[in-house]
Amino acid sequence: MPIADRIKQNLLDLEQTVEEEKLFLVGYLIPMVDLIPVDDLTDEQWFAEFALFVEDAVESDGLSDRDVEMLSELLEELQP
Repeated sequence: MPIADRIKQNLLDLEQTVEEEKLFLVGYLIPMVDLIPVDDLTDEQWFAEFALFVEDAVESDGLSDRDVEMLSELLEELQP
């Protein structure tokens, strides 16, 4: 299973169990997974691209410092 599929499934699973404070952020990440093509990237390369994409989105969306902190924690949990 490609990393994008695994990450998306992990997020969908988290969506069912995560504390309410992080629910928005899990939902924020789910559609972003499909925007990063897997192509010939290793799992680590794909995840690095995904993390950069999320970082850019966070800057343009103006998330709060607390949301950014929780998002970092989520990305750490998801990292391959």
